[in-house]
Amino acid sequence: MNSNNITTYKFQSATGALKYNLTNDYMFRMVLQKSNETLTLLLSSVLDIPVENIVKAEIQNPIMPGEAVDSKEFQLDIVVLLNDNTFINLEMQVVDYNNWPERSLSYLCRKFDNVVRGDDYIEVKPVYHIGFLDFTLFEDHPEFFAKYHISNEKDGYQYTDKFHLYVIELNHTEMATEEDKKHKIDTWAKLFKATTWEEIKMITSTNPSMNSTAE
Repeated sequence: MNSNNITTYKFQSATGALKYNLTNDYMFRMVLQKSNETLTLLLSSVLDIPVENIVKAEIQNPIMPGEAVDSKEFQLDIVVLLNDNTFINLEMQVVDYNNWPERSLSYLCRKFDNVVRGDDYIEVKPVYHIGFLDFTLFEDHPEFFAKYHISNEKDGYQYTDKFHLYVIELNHTEMATEEDKKHKIDTWAKLFKATTWEEIKMITSTNPSMNSTAE
């Protein structure tokens, strides 16, 4: 803090290219793990939840900082328990292995099986799988932010409101809707893809809430 109680961030004097940006899944994980403010703000944007309604966002599978990024033991998806009543799985993926629908559903279904033995199935906690992809998932159906649910084939009636699969295509920010922009989801995507400190400073200059992420 300076004498005017204004936070001074070190990143504001940084210049040049980033060695790793936030599309690197290890970097993405470590930033969200280190900055709960970033995690909270990101969830608020993507889930359309007021920040003040997020009382607790706890990562359930933290990893130790500084361990080898090429270790095959790492599970680089992030499991978050939100407000003690909702599970959220976050993943960053830049390489298309042509198996994302199957992979994301597998993770989502595993986490949906969260009823404690002896409890009624009605007690199951809602689950979300949120994938940040730097590629086009369906070439014949590109979309910046897609939300998938289980619904009736005939009339679209929702089967359950506890099973959610979201896909954000970082390479299609130009397709962001006004609703996406209102919640700054496209801004998060641009921040994740930024490759220089100059880009980051340009983004944070008009979005100061993202300063903690940049730092």
